[in-house]
Amino acid sequence: MRRDYYAVLGIAATAGPREVRRAYQRLARQYSPDVNFWDERARELFDEIAEAFRVLGDPTARSMYDRFGDVAGADDPLGAGRRGDDVHAVVELSFAEVVRGTRPRIEIHRFSPCAECAASGSAEGRRCPLCLGRGVRRVAEAVDVGIPAGVDSGAQIRMAGEGNAGPFGGPRGDLIVSTRVREHPFFRRKGDSVHCELPISVWEALLGARIHVPTPSGEAVLVVPPGTTGGQVFRLRGQGLLRLTGESTGDLYVTVRVEVPTGLDARTHELVRQLERLMPIEARTALEHYRGGAQ
Repeated sequence: MRRDYYAVLGIAATAGPREVRRAYQRLARQYSPDVNFWDERARELFDEIAEAFRVLGDPTARSMYDRFGDVAGADDPLGAGRRGDDVHAVVELSFAEVVRGTRPRIEIHRFSPCAECAASGSAEGRRCPLCLGRGVRRVAEAVDVGIPAGVDSGAQIRMAGEGNAGPFGGPRGDLIVSTRVREHPFFRRKGDSVHCELPISVWEALLGARIHVPTPSGEAVLVVPPGTTGGQVFRLRGQGLLRLTGESTGDLYVTVRVEVPTGLDARTHELVRQLERLMPIEARTALEHYRGGAQ
Protein backbone atom coordinates (compact mmCIF):
# COMPACT_ATOMS: atom_id res chain seq x y z
CA MET A 1 0.00 0.00 0.00
CA ARG A 2 1.26 3.50 -0.82
CA ARG A 3 2.28 5.93 1.92
CA ASP A 4 0.05 8.85 2.85
CA TYR A 5 0.71 11.45 0.14
CA TYR A 6 0.62 14.26 2.68
CA ALA A 7 3.32 12.49 4.69
CA VAL A 8 5.36 11.99 1.52
CA LEU A 9 5.45 15.75 0.91
CA GLY A 10 5.78 16.55 4.61
CA ILE A 11 2.75 18.86 4.71
CA ALA A 12 -0.47 19.14 6.67
CA ALA A 13 -3.71 17.75 5.30
CA THR A 14 -5.04 21.32 5.27
CA ALA A 15 -2.10 22.76 3.29
CA GLY A 16 -2.99 25.16 0.48
CA PRO A 17 -2.03 24.69 -3.20
CA ARG A 18 1.01 26.96 -2.93
CA GLU A 19 2.36 25.04 0.04
CA VAL A 20 1.83 21.75 -1.81
CA ARG A 21 3.74 23.04 -4.83
CA ARG A 22 6.62 24.43 -2.76
CA ALA A 23 7.00 21.18 -0.83
CA TYR A 24 7.10 19.22 -4.07
CA GLN A 25 9.70 21.53 -5.65
CA ARG A 26 11.95 21.35 -2.61
CA LEU A 27 11.83 17.54 -2.37
CA ALA A 28 12.10 17.06 -6.13
CA ARG A 29 15.35 19.02 -6.16
CA GLN A 30 16.68 17.02 -3.21
CA TYR A 31 15.92 13.57 -4.64
CA SER A 32 16.26 14.27 -8.36
CA PRO A 33 17.97 11.43 -10.30
CA ASP A 34 20.10 14.13 -11.94
CA VAL A 35 21.74 14.74 -8.54
CA ASN A 36 21.62 11.24 -7.05
CA PHE A 37 23.02 9.26 -9.99
CA TRP A 38 23.64 5.91 -8.30
CA ASP A 39 21.18 6.09 -5.41
CA GLU A 40 18.35 3.71 -6.18
CA ARG A 41 16.48 4.64 -3.00
CA ALA A 42 16.55 8.32 -3.99
CA ARG A 43 15.03 7.40 -7.37
CA GLU A 44 12.22 5.50 -5.62
CA LEU A 45 11.56 8.46 -3.37
CA PHE A 46 11.56 10.83 -6.33
CA ASP A 47 8.90 8.70 -8.07
CA GLU A 48 6.83 8.65 -4.88
CA ILE A 49 7.13 12.43 -4.51
CA ALA A 50 6.07 12.95 -8.12
CA GLU A 51 3.06 10.67 -7.65
CA ALA A 52 2.04 12.50 -4.46
CA PHE A 53 2.20 15.86 -6.24
CA ARG A 54 0.27 14.50 -9.24
CA VAL A 55 -2.62 13.75 -6.89
CA LEU A 56 -2.40 16.58 -4.36
CA GLY A 57 -1.53 19.20 -6.98
CA ASP A 58 -4.78 18.57 -8.84
CA PRO A 59 -7.87 19.89 -6.98
CA THR A 60 -10.21 17.20 -8.31
CA ALA A 61 -7.79 14.33 -7.70
CA ARG A 62 -7.01 15.69 -4.24
CA SER A 63 -10.68 15.90 -3.33
CA MET A 64 -11.18 12.27 -4.36
CA TYR A 65 -8.04 11.25 -2.48
CA ASP A 66 -9.21 13.02 0.68
CA ARG A 67 -12.53 11.22 0.48
CA PHE A 68 -11.44 7.74 -0.50
CA GLY A 69 -7.65 7.61 -0.24
CA ASP A 70 -5.65 5.47 -2.67
CA VAL A 71 -8.39 3.71 -4.61
CA ALA A 72 -6.15 0.76 -5.13
CA GLY A 73 -6.78 0.10 -1.46
CA ALA A 74 -10.33 1.40 -1.31
CA ASP A 75 -11.09 -0.69 1.75
CA ASP A 76 -8.52 1.35 3.71
CA PRO A 77 -9.14 5.00 2.86
CA LEU A 78 -6.49 7.53 3.81
CA GLY A 79 -8.50 10.69 3.49
CA ALA A 80 -11.80 10.11 5.20
CA GLY A 81 -11.67 10.84 8.92
CA ARG A 82 -8.06 12.03 8.92
CA ARG A 83 -7.10 13.73 12.19
CA GLY A 84 -6.44 17.45 11.97
CA ASP A 85 -3.03 18.96 12.70
CA ASP A 86 -1.97 20.50 15.98
CA VAL A 87 -2.11 24.27 16.37
CA HIS A 88 0.61 26.20 18.22
CA ALA A 89 0.02 29.47 20.05
CA VAL A 90 1.89 31.69 22.51
CA VAL A 91 0.35 33.39 25.53
CA GLU A 92 2.10 36.21 27.43
CA LEU A 93 1.62 36.24 31.19
CA SER A 94 2.30 38.72 33.95
CA PHE A 95 4.17 37.65 37.08
CA ALA A 96 0.94 37.98 39.08
CA GLU A 97 -0.85 35.56 36.73
CA VAL A 98 1.95 33.04 37.21
CA VAL A 99 1.57 33.30 40.99
CA ARG A 100 -2.12 32.49 41.12
CA GLY A 101 -2.77 30.77 37.79
CA THR A 102 -5.12 32.15 35.19
CA ARG A 103 -7.54 31.24 32.43
CA PRO A 104 -7.04 33.68 29.54
CA ARG A 105 -9.24 33.69 26.47
CA ILE A 106 -7.00 33.76 23.41
CA GLU A 107 -7.79 34.01 19.72
CA ILE A 108 -6.32 31.35 17.46
CA HIS A 109 -6.52 30.72 13.73
CA ARG A 110 -7.46 27.15 12.99
CA PHE A 111 -9.38 24.99 10.52
CA SER A 112 -12.93 24.28 11.60
CA PRO A 113 -15.71 22.30 9.90
CA CYS A 114 -17.31 24.26 7.10
CA ALA A 115 -20.82 25.24 8.12
CA GLU A 116 -21.86 25.89 4.52
CA CYS A 117 -21.49 22.26 3.46
CA ALA A 118 -21.61 20.61 6.91
CA ALA A 119 -17.97 19.53 6.42
CA SER A 120 -18.89 17.42 3.39
CA GLY A 121 -16.96 19.45 0.83
CA SER A 122 -19.96 19.84 -1.49
CA ALA A 123 -22.97 22.13 -1.47
CA GLU A 124 -26.04 21.68 -3.66
CA GLY A 125 -24.36 18.82 -5.49
CA ARG A 126 -21.28 20.88 -6.39
CA ARG A 127 -17.92 21.58 -4.83
CA CYS A 128 -18.38 23.95 -1.88
CA PRO A 129 -17.10 27.40 -2.88
CA LEU A 130 -16.27 28.44 0.69
CA CYS A 131 -14.02 25.53 1.68
CA LEU A 132 -13.02 24.59 -1.91
CA GLY A 133 -14.16 21.04 -1.35
CA ARG A 134 -11.99 20.44 1.72
CA GLY A 135 -14.77 20.34 4.31
CA VAL A 136 -12.88 22.75 6.58
CA ARG A 137 -12.28 26.52 6.61
CA ARG A 138 -9.62 28.59 8.32
CA VAL A 139 -11.26 30.84 10.91
CA ALA A 140 -10.33 32.91 13.96
CA GLU A 141 -11.89 31.50 17.13
CA ALA A 142 -11.56 32.20 20.86
CA VAL A 143 -10.41 29.45 23.22
CA ASP A 144 -10.16 29.46 27.01
CA VAL A 145 -6.74 28.23 28.15
CA GLY A 146 -6.19 26.97 31.69
CA ILE A 147 -2.75 28.11 32.92
CA PRO A 148 -1.74 26.52 36.25
CA ALA A 149 0.10 28.50 38.90
CA GLY A 150 3.88 28.23 38.81
CA VAL A 151 4.46 27.96 35.04
CA ASP A 152 7.62 29.48 33.60
CA SER A 153 8.54 30.84 30.19
CA GLY A 154 8.73 28.03 27.66
CA ALA A 155 6.19 25.77 29.37
CA GLN A 156 3.77 24.02 27.02
CA ILE A 157 0.14 23.29 27.79
CA ARG A 158 -1.57 20.77 25.53
CA MET A 159 -5.32 21.10 25.07
CA ALA A 160 -6.64 17.94 23.46
CA GLY A 161 -9.13 18.38 20.64
CA GLU A 162 -8.69 22.15 20.26
CA GLY A 163 -6.47 22.16 17.16
CA ASN A 164 -7.33 21.98 13.46
CA ALA A 165 -10.35 19.97 12.39
CA GLY A 166 -9.60 17.09 10.04
CA PRO A 167 -11.04 17.12 6.49
CA PHE A 168 -14.57 15.81 6.01
CA GLY A 169 -15.47 15.43 9.66
CA GLY A 170 -12.08 14.17 10.84
CA PRO A 171 -11.28 14.72 14.54
CA ARG A 172 -9.42 17.81 15.69
CA GLY A 173 -5.75 17.85 16.54
CA ASP A 174 -4.51 19.46 19.74
CA LEU A 175 -3.81 23.05 20.71
CA ILE A 176 -0.32 23.51 22.16
CA VAL A 177 0.11 26.76 24.07
CA SER A 178 3.61 27.99 24.96
CA THR A 179 3.96 30.48 27.81
CA ARG A 180 6.04 33.65 27.95
CA VAL A 181 6.33 35.37 31.33
CA ARG A 182 7.06 39.10 31.49
CA GLU A 183 9.85 40.37 33.75
CA HIS A 184 8.85 41.83 37.13
CA PRO A 185 10.42 45.13 38.32
CA PHE A 186 11.04 43.82 41.86
CA PHE A 187 11.06 40.01 41.82
CA ARG A 188 13.49 37.78 39.93
CA ARG A 189 12.61 34.15 39.45
CA LYS A 190 14.94 31.17 39.69
CA GLY A 191 12.89 28.02 39.30
CA ASP A 192 10.33 27.91 42.08
CA SER A 193 12.34 30.36 44.18
CA VAL A 194 12.02 34.14 43.98
CA HIS A 195 14.77 36.69 44.67
CA CYS A 196 14.53 40.38 45.46
CA GLU A 197 16.69 43.21 46.80
CA LEU A 198 15.57 45.26 49.80
CA PRO A 199 17.07 48.68 50.67
CA ILE A 200 17.54 49.34 54.39
CA SER A 201 18.92 52.36 56.23
CA VAL A 202 22.23 52.48 58.05
CA TRP A 203 20.31 52.76 61.32
CA GLU A 204 18.23 49.65 60.57
CA ALA A 205 21.44 47.80 59.76
CA LEU A 206 23.02 48.94 63.03
CA LEU A 207 20.08 48.51 65.38
CA GLY A 208 18.06 45.82 63.64
CA ALA A 209 14.47 46.17 62.45
CA ARG A 210 11.23 44.42 61.50
CA ILE A 211 10.44 45.32 57.91
CA HIS A 212 7.33 44.50 55.88
CA VAL A 213 8.47 42.94 52.62
CA PRO A 214 6.35 42.33 49.49
CA THR A 215 6.08 38.67 48.50
CA PRO A 216 4.64 37.13 45.31
CA SER A 217 1.40 36.36 47.12
CA GLY A 218 1.19 39.23 49.60
CA GLU A 219 3.42 40.47 52.40
CA ALA A 220 5.73 39.07 55.06
CA VAL A 221 7.77 40.48 57.95
CA LEU A 222 11.55 40.28 57.63
CA VAL A 223 13.50 40.42 60.92
CA VAL A 224 16.80 42.23 60.29
CA PRO A 225 19.17 41.52 63.21
CA PRO A 226 21.47 44.24 64.63
CA GLY A 227 24.79 44.54 62.83
CA THR A 228 23.47 43.41 59.46
CA THR A 229 25.81 44.16 56.56
CA GLY A 230 24.96 44.94 52.97
CA GLY A 231 24.69 41.91 50.73
CA GLN A 232 23.35 39.56 53.41
CA VAL A 233 20.66 37.19 52.12
CA PHE A 234 17.63 36.20 54.19
CA ARG A 235 15.43 33.24 53.33
CA LEU A 236 11.66 33.37 53.82
CA ARG A 237 10.43 29.81 53.54
CA GLY A 238 7.29 29.12 51.56
CA GLN A 239 7.05 32.66 50.19
CA GLY A 240 8.11 31.84 46.63
CA LEU A 241 6.07 30.29 43.80
CA LEU A 242 3.77 27.30 43.92
CA ARG A 243 5.41 24.26 42.35
CA LEU A 244 3.57 22.82 39.34
CA THR A 245 2.83 19.66 41.32
CA GLY A 246 0.86 21.86 43.72
CA GLU A 247 2.39 20.03 46.69
CA SER A 248 4.68 22.77 48.00
CA THR A 249 5.92 26.32 47.49
CA GLY A 250 9.41 27.67 46.82
CA ASP A 251 11.18 30.23 48.99
CA LEU A 252 11.78 33.98 48.80
CA TYR A 253 15.39 35.16 49.10
CA VAL A 254 15.83 38.77 50.20
CA THR A 255 19.21 40.46 49.71
CA VAL A 256 19.58 43.61 51.80
CA ARG A 257 21.25 46.72 50.44
CA VAL A 258 22.38 49.31 52.99
CA GLU A 259 21.53 52.80 51.79
CA VAL A 260 24.16 55.39 52.83
CA PRO A 261 22.60 58.84 53.35
CA THR A 262 23.96 61.77 51.35
CA GLY A 263 23.54 65.56 51.50
CA LEU A 264 24.31 65.88 55.22
CA ASP A 265 23.87 69.30 56.80
CA ALA A 266 26.36 70.73 59.35
CA ARG A 267 24.59 69.31 62.40
CA THR A 268 24.19 65.83 60.95
CA HIS A 269 27.77 65.92 59.72
CA GLU A 270 28.99 66.58 63.23
CA LEU A 271 26.85 63.74 64.62
CA VAL A 272 28.40 61.35 62.11
CA ARG A 273 31.86 62.57 63.16
CA GLN A 274 31.01 61.73 66.74
CA LEU A 275 29.88 58.25 65.74
CA GLU A 276 33.10 57.80 63.79
CA ARG A 277 35.14 58.58 66.91
CA LEU A 278 33.01 56.28 69.04
CA MET A 279 32.96 53.41 66.52
CA PRO A 280 36.32 53.19 64.69
CA ILE A 281 36.81 50.49 62.05
CA GLU A 282 38.97 48.10 64.05
CA ALA A 283 39.53 45.74 61.15
CA ARG A 284 41.45 48.46 59.32
CA THR A 285 44.08 48.88 62.05
CA ALA A 286 45.66 45.60 60.90
CA LEU A 287 46.50 47.28 57.60
CA GLU A 288 48.92 49.68 59.32
CA HIS A 289 51.54 46.93 59.19
CA TYR A 290 51.54 46.99 55.38
CA ARG A 291 51.93 50.70 54.81
CA GLY A 292 54.88 51.38 52.57
CA GLY A 293 54.43 48.20 50.56
CA ALA A 294 53.81 44.49 50.99
CA GLN A 295 55.98 42.71 53.56
